[in-house]
Amino acid sequence: MPFKSLQFKRQLIIDRIIVGIDPSKKKHQAAVIDKNGIQMGKSFTFQVNYDGYTYELWKKLGKLTSEIDPNNVVFAVETACNLWQTIVVYLAQCGFMVLLVSPLTTKHTRPAINHDFSRTDPKDALIVANNARNGYFDLYREFTPHIRAMHQFSITYCKLNKNLVQNRQRLRSLMEQVFPEFLDIVEPDTLTAMYLLKKYFTPQDFLKMNIDEEAKIIMQISHKQHGKQTLLQIEQAANQTIGVLLEEEHIMSNRLSLTAWITIIETVKAQLDIIIKKLIELAKQTPYWDILISFKGNGISDKMVSLFIAETRDLGEFDHYKKLEKYAGYNLKQSQSGTYIGPRRMSHIGNRRLSWMIYKMTEETARYVPEVRMKYLRRKMNTKCKYRKNIIACSPVLLRLIVALVKENRPYEKRQEKIKELEQLEKKIQEYKDSKKNKQKKAA
Repeated sequence: MPFKSLQFKRQLIIDRIIVGIDPSKKKHQAAVIDKNGIQMGKSFTFQVNYDGYTYELWKKLGKLTSEIDPNNVVFAVETACNLWQTIVVYLAQCGFMVLLVSPLTTKHTRPAINHDFSRTDPKDALIVANNARNGYFDLYREFTPHIRAMHQFSITYCKLNKNLVQNRQRLRSLMEQVFPEFLDIVEPDTLTAMYLLKKYFTPQDFLKMNIDEEAKIIMQISHKQHGKQTLLQIEQAANQTIGVLLEEEHIMSNRLSLTAWITIIETVKAQLDIIIKKLIELAKQTPYWDILISFKGNGISDKMVSLFIAETRDLGEFDHYKKLEKYAGYNLKQSQSGTYIGPRRMSHIGNRRLSWMIYKMTEETARYVPEVRMKYLRRKMNTKCKYRKNIIACSPVLLRLIVALVKENRPYEKRQEKIKELEQLEKKIQEYKDSKKNKQKKAA
């Protein structure tokens, strides 16, 4: 944490009483420390309901201090699961400053009190208050209803997308057992595969299908990507399949399972389309849409732009690209002691949804945006790292571009000097590939 930022946080809460809250499902635990960091009385609990928030909390707090005023008291809440949200919103609406303390901070400072790793609610509530006193917190901020709606859409989209991937894998697993050759001919995620699997299941079913009639239908569904030739390949594969031969009862149970997976997949897809359509409408109303959509011709889609805006919520707050990196968990951690310097590794402590979005955006722009592509090509040529590592290593270049464009409030434009530099690099790589092929031919 930057020293200036830490000092600012400590100065913000100096000479104030801090109420540390360890949230739970039925009862929240609270501990109070005074302006000198000394605990006031014993910790107490209050119910997680209307009476607990509006009456019990203030009554028990009033027994410890008479200075219950937003100018004198701040609340520090541990952000455990979703248990903290109701109490934080309530306290913010009451006019109090609310500090958010990470559960990871609580975990690592637990042994600091008495060299004991024991975990109890009173102990954790006191640790939350002490961590806030030391400046190890984030300020709670209330966003506009527009931004909150976008963020909720982003969360829902990612959860549904995860569910979609799970059910696609279930469908694939079932077909790998019954008719594995089908997956090599038609991708199971396509409309053509869904249509055929609704009508046919086992290889014996596919041998009975009317190829001429089905060919006309799948040509329309697939926009002429599949036709009679595809069905003939499926028929040939059905004659030579290595799939498990199922009994009648087993066929019935597997057919019901297949129908369930297909129904879920189609339902989730329909909901995802509705959500992303609405999210794009909301994203277009933000000041960052015109800036980020300028990458559209260079790889980034409307969907990824809207998801990125929704997950970051306020891009203007990120005045340096490394803040975005850290928020996504892409920042590097290092182990150094004396003359020893260990290898740098990604921390992975961050917003997993945002890290996925940045990865997909980098993957798309690594083909078209000169600044990102040059970084990707150099790594590909000079390192033996795999594709995924190379893409992640290029993400800082994209984030640096985005932050710079947001600061200058202008769209992205390709610079001629970068285009020429990219062309020279691609020629150099092509020459390297050709020379490598010639050496292999001579060696053979």
